Amino acid sequence: MSLRKLPEVQAFQKPEWLNFEPPDQNIDAFDPAVISAGADDATEISIYGQIGIDPFTAVDNSERRIAAALRAIGKRDVTVSINSPGGSFFSGLAIYNLLRAHPAKVTINVIGMAGSAASVIAMSGDETLMADGSFIMVHNASGVVVGNKFNAKDAAELLAEVDDAMAHIYAARAGVDAKTAAAWMDRRRGDGTMFNASSAIEQGLADGKVSAAAVKVKADASRAVPRERVMENALVAAASMSPQDAKAFIADLKSGTRDAPGNVTRDADDLKAAIQQLRSTIRS
Repeated sequence: MSLRKLPEVQAFQKPEWLNFEPPDQNIDAFDPAVISAGADDATEISIYGQIGIDPFTAVDNSERRIAAALRAIGKRDVTVSINSPGGSFFSGLAIYNLLRAHPAKVTINVIGMAGSAASVIAMSGDETLMADGSFIMVHNASGVVVGNKFNAKDAAELLAEVDDAMAHIYAARAGVDAKTAAAWMDRRRGDGTMFNASSAIEQGLADGKVSAAAVKVKADASRAVPRERVMENALVAAASMSPQDAKAFIADLKSGTRDAPGNVTRDADDLKAAIQQLRSTIRS
């Protein structure tokens, strides 16, 4: 079990009509080039990119991979290096619970960003360290709803429950009450609070700084626009969708939900044009 008194949080049932998304501010600030210098260590787990399984890149940051890695490590101390804008809260919570239950010491190194669902994972460490220039981003849960008004109402209730669960995790880690943690999340109409290394340590969300030698930047990594954003822009440009409809359409593709909102076009010519525009955008 964890060497710290961290709360175990019950699992949530993910409805098929709700898809969690990292906020745009997290995506814009995320730098995928930042990685751990010790990634080849047998007791280190790296979590880079979106939490969950990214359907566009197949990058696996799911609880299944983390559970397999922990089984391979066994009852040894483990280091988890995080650089992620967030993603699926359900996967993030499951990973938090897995690390919380690990029988040996868990050290979390935030080497770039721990945003959204990744910030929940960052709370699971017996010791959480941050690199200079890294930050933890806490905010209200956000997602895309593909459904009717009843689904939207259910989504609002579920997101409120998720926010409450996250607030209790942050509060337990920082040694503050849940109301204080919720206020961090509620700032700027739910866009939340960004903690750099110094402020995270001061507030109790982290314990200290990781050595600069533990972090490196991939020389060949390009700061590419996330594929979701490329596709959304292509749909807006070529299929005359609104940004909201384009985001919902991409969420529909990612979740595999059969029925998208009625105002999202299914016209084959429009979709063909959007794909052509997407290819042109990627080539440029």
